[in-house]
Amino acid sequence: MRQVPAMSEAGMPKVHVVTLGCPKNTVDSERMIGLLAANAYAITADPAAADVVIVNTCGFIQPAKEESIEAVLAAHRLRRTGRCRAVIVTGCLATRYQQELAQELVEADQILTIAQEAAIVEHVDRALRLPPRPRCVAGAPARLTPAHWAYLRIADGCDRTCAFCAIPAIRGCQRSEPIEKLVERAEELAAGGVRELVLISQDSMRYGADLYGRPRLLALLERLAAVQGIEWLRLMYSYPDSWREELLEFFASCPKMCAYVDLPLQHIADPVLKRMRRATSRRQIETLLERLRRHLPHAGLRSTFIVGFPGETEAQFQELLDFVVAQRFDHVTGFIFSPEEGTAAYALDNPVPAAAKEERYARLTQAQERISAEINAALEGTRHRVLIDEYDPVAGLYFARLERDAPEIDGVVIIDGGTATVGTFAEVEITAGLAYERHARLVGSTGKEKAG
Repeated sequence: MRQVPAMSEAGMPKVHVVTLGCPKNTVDSERMIGLLAANAYAITADPAAADVVIVNTCGFIQPAKEESIEAVLAAHRLRRTGRCRAVIVTGCLATRYQQELAQELVEADQILTIAQEAAIVEHVDRALRLPPRPRCVAGAPARLTPAHWAYLRIADGCDRTCAFCAIPAIRGCQRSEPIEKLVERAEELAAGGVRELVLISQDSMRYGADLYGRPRLLALLERLAAVQGIEWLRLMYSYPDSWREELLEFFASCPKMCAYVDLPLQHIADPVLKRMRRATSRRQIETLLERLRRHLPHAGLRSTFIVGFPGETEAQFQELLDFVVAQRFDHVTGFIFSPEEGTAAYALDNPVPAAAKEERYARLTQAQERISAEINAALEGTRHRVLIDEYDPVAGLYFARLERDAPEIDGVVIIDGGTATVGTFAEVEITAGLAYERHARLVGSTGKEKAG
């Protein structure tokens, strides 16, 4: 759940925003908060102090839906214990089930789709029964991430037809932001102290195809790399069928591109990939991984996999497990298949029993924990450049990341002792490596040069 910064002035109605789900939702919340703050609303980090609570929901899989509903119920309880006068629900769950929630979720005063978030000021005005205003003021997006790194959403929506995914039904077809607009936003962020841009979308490899007639990801990356002040560019959500040689060469040659590849593969057994409607095969995936490691031998590799997809046999799961063990990804996230209404997989036959899905998920997770621990232990005694993310004054610890670590989802580097500055780069020596963290000591001053 994303922490909301306080933006308050005496006498203003107060709004608290609860953000659940993925970074795309974070960007949506940043835009809503920016609009509200520009139109005489105070943003509070304390839900009990809010006149209105907005819950920006996730509706991707069943556990996320349950978390979203619980957040709405918690907001509703503030009517008794706080000053809350209205609860507004938006985001993916609200978009996907707007009509059903309008009838069944009586705890919510308004159910808004993602498209309706652009008029959030009018909706909050209405919830508080305020008189109509002549016009709303355009507001720059707020920042929900730390001052030194930010999400930059390059596109929203998706044109893929993966059998398990409800995103196209929720967010629609791909809509890319123009290169010029993204560069302008990157320059604004850099001027405000951002040093790392994390590029997000549903399908980053197809960026620009809807605007320019063909993908223009490389052109975008070249422009962003030229922005003064940005030192790390991190690309997320790279579909495996779209890597081109010129993009690999750019990753290898551009000093600002993080040595990091986020490659959601979902499975490796060809029969499962076919049922998933993934436009790739095991042979293509293994060829791509060979190319990636040839061009980027020191890159951190992240992937996601779904276990228990309908029809997945024990042998096919074992094929996936053997593949993960052999490939030794730096980071792997496993998901238990969740049948989602409106997706092609919802009606597939031969479901995997719940107990088998849980057992397979546990085996995958345990295998990856061992691999990550071994990879991190092998870093002991080596020196690296890290970005300092946080300082805990009580424990006297700094928390940082290597290039191979995306914020919020990957491991951390814990630095005990020394003096550093949050939001800057430092050189460290790894002293211990565990599955999800490395311990380190500071050995150099901050700087732009890469070490290790």
